Amino acid sequence: MGPVRATTHTASPVRFEFVDIRLLHAHERVDPALLDRTADEVRRDGFLKKPILVADVDYVILDGHHRYEALRALGCRRVPAYLIDYLSDVVQIGLWPEAPVKEITKEEVLRRGLADDPFPPKTTRHTLRVTLEDVFTDLEDLF
Repeated sequence: MGPVRATTHTASPVRFEFVDIRLLHAHERVDPALLDRTADEVRRDGFLKKPILVADVDYVILDGHHRYEALRALGCRRVPAYLIDYLSDVVQIGLWPEAPVKEITKEEVLRRGLADDPFPPKTTRHTLRVTLEDVFTDLEDLF
């Protein structure tokens, strides 16, 4: 029998889960017109196509505020989410061109989410160095 080799497995910086909606914290407000369109689409289709993106330790929403609020308004108790190690280099943060601030940090996003002091809609723009697949989730599975 030959030598046994130890293999190193690195934990994925992203994992998919259904998260209790009460655990989530928004760091941005939503646009009411876009929220209405999003809620109507989810209700009409009967499913959510894309999970929201959430910081894995603090449960601050990074992307998907309108989807989250639409599910909340529809009475859902769970939200499909990709949980990510937010402070890792897998997540990059930037600003939308119309953002009312000129600089942003990940720490400020977390602080605002946890303090219930949200930015205006479409302030921060998060990009990932990994690809996240769409996960179609039936609306009835979220109640």
